[in-house]
Amino acid sequence: MLRSPGWMESLVDTVLGCMDAHNTLGPLGYRWRNEDDFWEIWVYPTPAELVGGAADGTVVNPGFSLDVQQLFAAFEKLAGVSWLAQPLGPHDQDGPNLSFEGVYDGHEVWLSVLSHAPDDEEPGFKVDVTRRWKEP
Repeated sequence: MLRSPGWMESLVDTVLGCMDAHNTLGPLGYRWRNEDDFWEIWVYPTPAELVGGAADGTVVNPGFSLDVQQLFAAFEKLAGVSWLAQPLGPHDQDGPNLSFEGVYDGHEVWLSVLSHAPDDEEPGFKVDVTRRWKEP
C-alpha cells in the first residue's frame, strides 16, 4: 500500500485534535483515494478489543464528540459540509458521517469523519477492563 502524503497525516492529526473521547480513544484509522488531484479521505476511530473480565475479546467502537467549528477553521476554503445520518443502501458501510469538501493545505479534499470504523477494520488497540489500554 502506498504511504499517504505528509499533509494528509497532518489532516488526520487535526481531526484527532478536534475529537473529545467519551471513553478511551486509540489511534485513528484512515483510508483515501485520489482521482485527478481530488482527494477522498475517510477518517474514523479504530475499534478497541476488550481484554479481561466477562467481556474479554469483545470489539467495541469508541464514542467521541467532534468540534466541528475547530475542524472548519483547519480548511483554507470550505465549499460544503454534510451530515449522513443513515446508510444510503445495503452496501454502504460508511454509516453515519460528517463530510467536509474544501481545500486543505492546498489540496482539494472531500473529508468524511465516520462515526465508527468500516466493518473490515481490525482493532487498533486493546483496553484491559481491569486496568487501562495497551497497544496491540
